[in-house]
Amino acid sequence: MNTPKWALALLVLFAAAGLLGAMRYLASGPELETQTFELQYLPDWEASQLVEPYVFGDRPDAPGYMSAVSNMLTVRETPDNLERIQRVLAEYDRPKPTIRLHFQLIEANGSTTTDPSIAEVEAELRKLFRYEGYELMGEAFVGGAQGSHIEQVVGAQDQAFVVTAAIENIRVTGDSGTVQIRAGVRSPNWGAFETTVNARFNQTLVVGNAQIMRGGGTLILTVRPEAVGG
Repeated sequence: MNTPKWALALLVLFAAAGLLGAMRYLASGPELETQTFELQYLPDWEASQLVEPYVFGDRPDAPGYMSAVSNMLTVRETPDNLERIQRVLAEYDRPKPTIRLHFQLIEANGSTTTDPSIAEVEAELRKLFRYEGYELMGEAFVGGAQGSHIEQVVGAQDQAFVVTAAIENIRVTGDSGTVQIRAGVRSPNWGAFETTVNARFNQTLVVGNAQIMRGGGTLILTVRPEAVGG
């Protein structure tokens, strides 16, 4: 069957128009939109870090853009990426829970006696250290929100220590989360130690240890964080 010349000309015209459209797309890049997200609980600097992977500032001809001012996050990106950013912010821009910290001060010594009050952590301590025995000296339950600084005296009057904790950052994902804590122990007579740890909710973590006991004994500090409200 012979195709009429006018039909061939029309096909050539459509093909040329499609090619021209594709060339224009490649030259100008994808279409971008601008959207501003109002942050309720998440600091704008933290939101920027979460959103950054979805903003393509190095895209040729159509670079993405992001700015954060006064808890307002403005993003210029493709509609698909803006939807992804909205889902990320919906997951993370939520109220921070109050955290309860369970601290235990444990003395590592030469005794082989088993202390039932630290049975939960003793097996883990034996994996980390090579002491014969472990004995609970004292414990503290303290709570606070992100930004809180806490001090609690633990132990008897003649052997008292001050447990310190600063709750620096709380991250929540679904029903789980982590908390960054700057924690330590000090004693006016025997010394001090302090470190920063990232602990998961409902998991006991060894914060640190130091020989700040009389007679050269070693003191071990553990913490177990729990989310109690938010």
